[in-house]
Amino acid sequence: CPEDYSIAFLPELLKGFCATYPNVEFRMVCAPTTKLHPLLQRRQIDMALVSKSDPNHGSVLRKEDFVWVAATPDADIPTDDVVTLALSAPTTLDHRAACDAMELGNRRYRIAFASNSLAGLIAIARSGHAISVLTRTAVPPDLHVVTRGLPTLPTIGIALEVADAQPSVTVKLLGDHIRAVLPHVR
Repeated sequence: CPEDYSIAFLPELLKGFCATYPNVEFRMVCAPTTKLHPLLQRRQIDMALVSKSDPNHGSVLRKEDFVWVAATPDADIPTDDVVTLALSAPTTLDHRAACDAMELGNRRYRIAFASNSLAGLIAIARSGHAISVLTRTAVPPDLHVVTRGLPTLPTIGIALEVADAQPSVTVKLLGDHIRAVLPHVR
């Protein structure tokens, strides 16, 4: 699953499942959706939580808003300034959403920092040297969602994809658990 999801949802998802099935072993891969799809296709992983650009796609279990995050709550960006951004890889939905929003809003921006790690993006935002994009539920308490002077970001969907049409009993049980719990995790 993408790192945003592992931080925001995985503890709650695993808590209930592991209490019921304590002998199940997990191998978890945190990666952008674009990296997870090939792993699913090659059956190197059994299932993945993935991002969908269309939050109304039929397989979506949960919707999440992308938000701009900054070190201070009053990060007011004058409309004539170039906005300094910290973004993940260009193929990821958050990167594309940020760039598309800035271009549609006729906002000048520069990507001054790049990191494929959520921890890296959070560290850069904490430094106050750039604004980043996260899913709302992944925003740590010391960072602030900012909107003033910035264009609106889209909502995305989170879906569960399984590698095998006939998954093992364990994969089916975990998938059923995720489908039941994920929509309600706060």
